[in-house]
Amino acid sequence: MAFSFGTLVVITVVIVLGISLVSGLTNTRDLLIDKATAAMSAAQNDFIELLNPAAYEAVYIAELINAGRIDINNREQLANFLLGAIAGTPQINTLTFVAPDLQVTASHRQSKEILRFDESSDPVAKQSIADLSTHEKGSWGPLVYVPTLRQTVLNFREPVFKDGKFVGALIATITVSSVNTRMNAAPTLDNSKRFILYGNDRVMMEQGADHTSTVLDIKDAVPTLEEIDDPVLKAIWSEKAEKLKLMGNQTAFNSHYLEVGGQGYIYFYKEITGYADKPFTVGYWLLNDEVSAELRRLLMAGLAGLGVMFLSTVVAIVIGRKISRPVLALSEASRQISKLDFNAVKALPQSRFTEVNEANNAYNSMLRGLSWFETYVPKSLVRKLMESGEARSEQRVVTVMFTDIAGFTPQAENMDTDEVAEFLNHHFELVTACIEAEGGTVDKFIGDAVMAFWGAPERQEDHAARACRAAQAIKTAIMADNEKRQNTGLDKVYMRIGIHTGPLVVGNIGSAGRLNYTVVGDTVNIAQRMEQYGKTLSSDQTDEVLTLMTGATFNASHNAHAEKIGDTLLKGRHDPVTIYRMND
Repeated sequence: MAFSFGTLVVITVVIVLGISLVSGLTNTRDLLIDKATAAMSAAQNDFIELLNPAAYEAVYIAELINAGRIDINNREQLANFLLGAIAGTPQINTLTFVAPDLQVTASHRQSKEILRFDESSDPVAKQSIADLSTHEKGSWGPLVYVPTLRQTVLNFREPVFKDGKFVGALIATITVSSVNTRMNAAPTLDNSKRFILYGNDRVMMEQGADHTSTVLDIKDAVPTLEEIDDPVLKAIWSEKAEKLKLMGNQTAFNSHYLEVGGQGYIYFYKEITGYADKPFTVGYWLLNDEVSAELRRLLMAGLAGLGVMFLSTVVAIVIGRKISRPVLALSEASRQISKLDFNAVKALPQSRFTEVNEANNAYNSMLRGLSWFETYVPKSLVRKLMESGEARSEQRVVTVMFTDIAGFTPQAENMDTDEVAEFLNHHFELVTACIEAEGGTVDKFIGDAVMAFWGAPERQEDHAARACRAAQAIKTAIMADNEKRQNTGLDKVYMRIGIHTGPLVVGNIGSAGRLNYTVVGDTVNIAQRMEQYGKTLSSDQTDEVLTLMTGATFNASHNAHAEKIGDTLLKGRHDPVTIYRMND
């Protein structure tokens, strides 16, 4: 059987070698196409992902104004929303609201200030607002050079309506320098350069080049091809350009070949529309020598690899049976690791094969590290992130919960350190079990408090209802635990819970060396203040667990059992919040 299997493997390798020699050039060409496609997709995605959030922010604020959530006549409230919007969208340089009478309120990122001024004497501004008032939806305008900033900006203009009446416009701007910074940071192939053209004849971005010294004005917001120093990019539309046959009939991007100064260059580019009055052309040029050299390297590497594979196959057949068992054991153990079930995984034994033994030792070290790691990182959060595949920062509507033990500080003064730790660990197990049973994510423990949220990383349409059910489950668990405590002569535990539903920035927040998947925004502050407001309603601690929620949570939960307390001005808030108290 072993001899027959070995002969079959050798014959197979010979066939594969022959096929590879014939199709090697085709395969390397396809690989180059894939690399070019990936590079073009990365450039396009970088560009679009930088611009889209600015448009989303302007549209979102316009919707809030239309819904009455923002009063444009309340200048302080409008200013706070504009400042908050650019704080959550770092690529926006300015976010401006222009009223029909051309009274302007603008938030500026660098100064972190609100600027107010009158543009009623500017005929261009009058015409622009008049034009916007006739549009139902926003759009990207032409590139504009701003003399006061000495920069060119992209701008998204969103008309704002309330009750069907035009009440102004929101204008979000992104500086061209921000686009250049983002695009320059992206990796490219050797001896290549990225670029973005505005229309066919103007250069918005040229990798490694600084156009700030170029004489720009309102008419000429970015330099022309003739004004740049790069002779290769300058000649991109030369009549001598030839179709690049190497790329075949693919349609993901355009390409052509051109000789400049005695050197051959390949241009890859793709047109992107809808982000200005003219299309953008995103692409890069590549020295042809790099492509030819890579073709030769790939072909030689393929031949060498096939030769090594042929020789290795003979050896692999001989020792395959001896190493298959530990390899299968390692594979099975790895599958258990992927399930995050560290307790069910055992350390792998030593092996006589050096490579297998090293792999087993590395695996055992990893297992020990992960066993400690899961103590500090919520396993449920990691599992959700693995399932959803989402971790980037984005804005979502979520529900946030804060819990706190009433009067814990004086209680803790009568406990020693071990008793405090044991008490808190037991309490947190009760609370987190109820939260995770409803699909919630425990964000952090703050002293004797717990912060949790629903709606991220996995999307939950009923996140408010889940939070309310979790609060009711916490109350049931605490009351049952209090009965046990009283039977042993211990005092009852009293809790306060605050819940609020609203928009937040959710995702990886932190530094390069330490990230937390968490939520950031005003919704967190409101939820915490709801919990703190419970001190006012239950100062005598008549409720073992007092749960308060905002009107936003009550409306989103649909069937929450709660009674309306009224509208209350929470600490640090400018607008009153409708408060509901959860019933049994």
